[in-house]
Amino acid sequence: MIIEVDEYKKKIPNYNAEKSEDFHRESAKLADKDFIKHLKTKKYKRIIFMAGGTASGKTEYSTSYLINKDQLVYDGTLKNINGFNIKLKHINKYSNESKVKVVLIIPINLSTSYNVFHARERKMRDEVFFETQIKSKETVAQILRETKIKVEIYSSAYEEKKDKLSFKRLTGSRNRKMTAKLLDYLASEIRNIAKRNNFTIK
Repeated sequence: MIIEVDEYKKKIPNYNAEKSEDFHRESAKLADKDFIKHLKTKKYKRIIFMAGGTASGKTEYSTSYLINKDQLVYDGTLKNINGFNIKLKHINKYSNESKVKVVLIIPINLSTSYNVFHARERKMRDEVFFETQIKSKETVAQILRETKIKVEIYSSAYEEKKDKLSFKRLTGSRNRKMTAKLLDYLASEIRNIAKRNNFTIK
């Protein structure tokens, strides 16, 4: 089961893709409600949180590799550690025997990802693109430093000949603290790019 946060926007009355950003909070509430409902069934052996900036390829990865009746996938950006911790509490309460994993998707080419972001039907401010690219990495870095939750990191790249995304697992350092530092560095570099282009990211 895959819970894709953006898909819940379509369930909101008067949803307008041109103003997609305005409907995010409500869609997240609907997704969270469904997440808890599925946890209560206690039928999922694994719970997977997708992470990564918008237009990174998270949904493509989850629908290609994570469809399994024993898995519950929460497909969001994971840009907020507080939201993640709240979901962990729900898991401990309703499905404490499930194994938890985080899957972070990092686009090889940020410019390509940015172009995909602009080509989408769902329209959002440029700041949203940079904010999710930055904060998702910062959140995963914090998870690596502060927890023992399994984290897998994949790069995504567009293959023009096949007209699809390909994914490659990044197997670098097994040192969680070192990997966290690398993610923080990537986040800071993207923040600098945003700053040079006059985008204000909190």
